[in-house]
Parts: sequence; structure tokens; C-alpha cells
Amino acid sequence: GNATNSNNGFYLYQNEPNPFSSVTKISFQLPEDAVANLRVYDVNGKILKELSKQYKAGLNNIEISKKELQASGILYYRLETNNHRAIRKMILIE
Repeated sequence: GNATNSNNGFYLYQNEPNPFSSVTKISFQLPEDAVANLRVYDVNGKILKELSKQYKAGLNNIEISKKELQASGILYYRLETNNHRAIRKMILIE
């Protein structure tokens, strides 16, 4: 496999759907197998959800439900590995 048209680096995608009212999916791409840490937090920096696990190289998905977050409004999610990090914003509506 040398797929020239695919981005094989680290990438954090915008959650879908966004805004969301019940469940949303966060997708990300890893250049190698790695432990990735995902944190969702509110505008004040309070962590609403944190999960950390081993993921395979390539495209991965995490589903998050409103119940898990106990919040609404503008939230941020941050994905971090040893070598990379990215932050995006998402909107949770009532």
C-alpha cells in the first residue's frame, strides 16, 4: 500500500453531526499504532469526559453521547498522543 491520495499523518476530524443533541462521532487518524487520550471539556476547562486507550494506525472513531457529558453549549475536545495533539470545538444543543 502506497495510497498517495490518503493523508497518513495525524489528524483530528470535526465531530459529526455538529451541532448534536444526542450522540456524536469523533474520528481521527493516527500515523502509527498509539495510545490516544481524548478529553472533552467545557469553556471553563472543566473535563467532562476522558478516555485513553490503544488505537490502530489509520482511521478510528469514538462515539460520545450527551448523557456522558452532562453539559450543553460550546465544548472542546482534545486528542493527544505522545507525538501529536489537536483541539476542536463542538456544540451540544439541548
